[in-house]
Amino acid sequence: MKSTFFQRFKSLSTKTILLITSATVVVIATIVALSGTISSASKRMEKKLYGEEIGNNHLRYKHGDHIYNPETGDILVDSIDWLHINYSDTIAILAKNNRRAFINLNTAELITPLIYEKAWEFACDRGIMVKSDTIYIFRRDGSLVNPSGFKYKGQYDLLYHRDKLIVNVDNDKVGLIDTAAQWVLPPVYSMIENEYQHRLYNTRLDDQCIVYNYALDTVLLGTYKSIDIDWSEGLIATEYNGIQHLFSYEGKLIYEVIYKSISELSYNTGRKDAQGNEIWEETNCYVYTDYNGKKGLMDKRYRVLTPPRFYDITAQTKHTFFASFGKWSKHFGTLIDENGKAIR
Repeated sequence: MKSTFFQRFKSLSTKTILLITSATVVVIATIVALSGTISSASKRMEKKLYGEEIGNNHLRYKHGDHIYNPETGDILVDSIDWLHINYSDTIAILAKNNRRAFINLNTAELITPLIYEKAWEFACDRGIMVKSDTIYIFRRDGSLVNPSGFKYKGQYDLLYHRDKLIVNVDNDKVGLIDTAAQWVLPPVYSMIENEYQHRLYNTRLDDQCIVYNYALDTVLLGTYKSIDIDWSEGLIATEYNGIQHLFSYEGKLIYEVIYKSISELSYNTGRKDAQGNEIWEETNCYVYTDYNGKKGLMDKRYRVLTPPRFYDITAQTKHTFFASFGKWSKHFGTLIDENGKAIR
C-alpha cells in the first residue's frame, strides 16, 4: 500500500522538517510583503489619480497639491497652493510659495518665472502680473510686451477688454493702452470708466466730461459736473447748477431738461376737521427729484428754485421748508423759504 503524505512526512528527519517549515514561512512572508507593496503602490496611484482633468492632454490637478500625468503617474508640478483656471483657456495662474506664474495646462510648464505677487487671467491674448509695484503685460508665449513695466497703483481690474486697458499712472491720472502697451488715450484724465453694455468710455479731462465710443470717436463733450450712462435710457449730463439733459448713446440731445419725479408739497396746518382728522394744505412749491436721487425746490410754474442738492424736502408751513442734506443724517439740514432762499 502506498504511504500517505502524513506517513511520509513522519518519516522525514527533524532537520528536514525545520528546513521545509522555514522555507514556507519565508514564502508566505514574501507574498505578504509583495501584497502590501502592491497595495501601497495601488493606493499611491489611486491618490495621484484623484483630481480634475485640465488642458487638452488629459493632465490632472489635485486641488492644493500637484499636477500629474495619469498615464505615467509622474508628478509634473508639486506643492501648489492654488490654480486659477479660466475654462475657456489653456493658460492658468499658478500660486506657490506666495508667488504667481502663468502655466500652460497642456504641458504643465511655467511660461513665466514664479516671481510675481499678483496676477490676472488672460484676456485679448494678454495676461498681466505685478511685481514690486510694477505692472507687466505678457503674450501667450510668456514674452513681455512692456519690459520696463507700468507703475502699479493698486487698481483691482487689470483685464483687457476690446484690446484696451485702463491704467492708473498715479493717484490722480489715468490713461488707456492697447495690446502693444501704447497709449491710445494719454494718462492725463482724472477718470476713465468702461461702460461695457453700450461700448463707451466715460472720462473726465480737467473741467470737461467726454464720452468716447470704443473706436475712440467723441460721442459727447461738455463742461458738465458729471455725465452718467444709464443702462436703458441714454446719457445724462448734469450741469453745475443741477439741471440735467438726456442724450442718446450716440450723443444726440433728446430732452433739454429731465427730472426723475415732481411731487406736490403739503404741510400740516395743525388743525383738525369735524371727524378729528388732521388738515393738510398745499404750499406754493413742488419738490423735484433728479436722476441721482437728489431733491430740489420748484415753484408752481415749474421754475427751479434750488439746485438738487438735498436728500429730502418737507414743508413746515405754507412758506417754510426743511431741506435735509444726507441719507444718514436726514434730520440735519437747513430751512428755506418758498423762493429757495435760506432762512437764518
